[in-house]
Amino acid sequence: MKTKETISTDVLDRKWIDTNIPCKAACPILTDIPGYIGAIIEGDYKKAYLINRNDNVLPSILGRVCTRPCEKVCRHGREGFGEPVSICFLKRSASDYGFENIKMDIKKNGKKICVIGAGPAGLTVANDLAIKGYKITLLEQFEHAGGMLRYGIPQFRLPYDIVAKDVKSIIDLGVEIKTNVRIDFNNDVEKLKNDYDAVVLAGGCMQPKKVDFEGLDKKGMYWGIDFMIDANNEQMNDYKPKNVVVIGGGFTSVDCCRMAYRLGAKNITLCFRRTKDDMAVGEEEVSAMEAEGVNMTFLVNPKRLIFDEEKITGIELTHTNIEKDGSLKEIPDSEFIINCDTVVFAIGQKSDEISGSKKFEQDGNFFMTGDFRNGASTVIEAAADGRYIARKVHEYISKINGYEDVIHISDIKETGRVRDYDFINRNHMDEIPVIERKEKNKEVEIGYSKEKALEEAKRCYLCHYNFQIDIDRCIYCLACIDVMPVDCISMVKDIEIDDKGKLNYIKAASWSEARAIAIDNDKCIRCGNCYRICPVECISISKYYLDTIEKK
Repeated sequence: MKTKETISTDVLDRKWIDTNIPCKAACPILTDIPGYIGAIIEGDYKKAYLINRNDNVLPSILGRVCTRPCEKVCRHGREGFGEPVSICFLKRSASDYGFENIKMDIKKNGKKICVIGAGPAGLTVANDLAIKGYKITLLEQFEHAGGMLRYGIPQFRLPYDIVAKDVKSIIDLGVEIKTNVRIDFNNDVEKLKNDYDAVVLAGGCMQPKKVDFEGLDKKGMYWGIDFMIDANNEQMNDYKPKNVVVIGGGFTSVDCCRMAYRLGAKNITLCFRRTKDDMAVGEEEVSAMEAEGVNMTFLVNPKRLIFDEEKITGIELTHTNIEKDGSLKEIPDSEFIINCDTVVFAIGQKSDEISGSKKFEQDGNFFMTGDFRNGASTVIEAAADGRYIARKVHEYISKINGYEDVIHISDIKETGRVRDYDFINRNHMDEIPVIERKEKNKEVEIGYSKEKALEEAKRCYLCHYNFQIDIDRCIYCLACIDVMPVDCISMVKDIEIDDKGKLNYIKAASWSEARAIAIDNDKCIRCGNCYRICPVECISISKYYLDTIEKK
């Protein structure tokens, strides 16, 4: 029997998705997270991979280094429900077990696009426009594509072959890539604009943010991104640090600490001006750093470098307090010195200052995307902006009327979830032993086995399922309320819709006030108990899927 499907453009159906599928709403590129997790539950890893490949373009990469904004809002992580679902690790599982080369019958449209920069934003632009039939030329200043993915992130977190695999999947769409090509904006851009129907600047933030201290030219002084690039390019094989201090609280600073461990440092200290909770990394990254013996000192600010004629010998810091307004205030006379031979300032990156680039911004057929347009961002944010600009380019060239969101709503009979799944503990990622991590490029996280991936996938509430009660058929027997494991079904006297499209149920205090029995999908855990117990089959289940299409 064929599943009945309807297509909706109703704003309330669109808002239902943002309210009731928080992981998808939090993902910058709107990945169909319950869709691919559901495919893993079915054992269909190819389907799970293809959902990710369609939505976020770089699933093998993002399954390792995504910053996981989806997990922070996962409904399974709410108070009393346990830990969030390991959405990122399941994305990796989809790639580990379901990767396949994309085969597409692409009809060329005769238009040519030049994309400058082969980082996540540029790769996403190339992917999305190649699928639309454009001839894409991708220009990359380095020897290999990937940008920060290839040069800024260590192989023990993201191996080069994984980057190459996702890049090749895009190149295989017919994209031409030219490496070791640096663009001079004063001389090259006008020619590119004349030679191509559109030019997209997709450079990344490869320049470090700097401080102005005396001694920055001494041996042992590094900027975070330079430290990582040199280490990744095997340019530090003769450098043997012993005592290392890293300043910062983000991913690059953590990577620098862990790289220093692999370079043989005996004492490594991370110094951050705020608290551990303020660090812009996840618990997994901090735990890995702690396992590798990194010390952490919080609420401290660097004051000066200490050095002799040739090299760094230490750094002076001062303790700070966080004021009520969130600002930092140094504590008088609290200075202290850490003796070290290496100091790494990993306090952020910025985009290259390319002369003349700004004058072309939003100029005719010239577009900017990613870090050049928005400043330093995450991989998933850069990919999302690449998709946004790819649509702008297509809109500009093809003269379409823009885009619209459509919601595919299909009727189903069963979610496949059972109450027992709610009591499965989060499956944490297996890692190689600490004793093996001195091998600089050996990946630490092993990946889920298929058995672990299935167990973790079962934990997902599959929030794309919408449970509804037909009040015309309901006999008010309250059987659904009797079997609900959480307080998600109630007698209501009214329903309000807030400005975000969320349905707020006004509970009835008595039978005389009750106008309906209603299911609050924001609280529902999709166990299906109510659906199975209903004696008159007045409860229906529908699956919501969001797509974005060109306006007719």
